[in-house]
Amino acid sequence: MKNAFLTTILLTMAQISGITQNSSDIKNISEAVHSFAQAGDQQDADRLDTILHPQFRAVVHRAFGSADMKLMDKATYLQSIRDKKIGGDTREVHLLQVDMSNNIATVKAIFQGKKLRFITYISLVKLANGTWLVVDDMPDIEKV
Repeated sequence: MKNAFLTTILLTMAQISGITQNSSDIKNISEAVHSFAQAGDQQDADRLDTILHPQFRAVVHRAFGSADMKLMDKATYLQSIRDKKIGGDTREVHLLQVDMSNNIATVKAIFQGKKLRFITYISLVKLANGTWLVVDDMPDIEKV
């Protein structure tokens, strides 16, 4: 009886610890997504460099009626920011859904700007130090 009670207490503590970790991760994921959007809005390539994973890519499929898909690796994406070809708006960020499993997460969000509206799917990974980095951005872009 004593062992069953102790086991129940330990399992409950583990679940509470998991919830705390999960909510801490959710907060950090949200902050990473907001930072990603804000650095893009400010066309701050140096800040984006710290938010994006080295293997980052952006996938833009059939934007503005186009029939093609464009892939941008991290270097190309950052250069497009530096050249002011992308970014430069002030967008509100609304997280619609966050799915997380241990060290990976996906976020569905709306980035609402003055000229464009993005419904975007963002993939993130958690590094060993606990930092969440953006690995993939797949926006559906429409004019407002």
